[in-house]
Amino acid sequence: MKALRRLWREQRLPLIGFVLAATLAAFFGGRIIVRTIYWANPEHHRQMPEGWMTPGYIARSWRLKIEDVDAVLGIENGPELVGSGPPTLERIARALDVPLSDLIDRLEVVLPDLAQPAPPRPDPGT
Repeated sequence: MKALRRLWREQRLPLIGFVLAATLAAFFGGRIIVRTIYWANPEHHRQMPEGWMTPGYIARSWRLKIEDVDAVLGIENGPELVGSGPPTLERIARALDVPLSDLIDRLEVVLPDLAQPAPPRPDPGT
């Protein structure tokens, strides 16, 4: 504890910089770990669209470009279309004045054709 007091007294600015850098590294490192674990789960791959999903989520789930999902939905920029908040399919449907089921049906028909086939898994017996 004595060394920390001495550091605070003699090297205050570098100590603050170090603590700030360590905090940011832990925060962003934690985000990377959480996202990696989430998207490594096969249940999150090729999920059928639901109203809470955003075009970005759908694109990531199906391994597509977000522009491809936007094109299927008939939009150019979801966040601009819906204003503040996440551009969920529900909010996009409201902004376009179309039923949510129409957007979901459109996606369910087109997504399997747009998506690349899943890479073959290696045979564990070889």
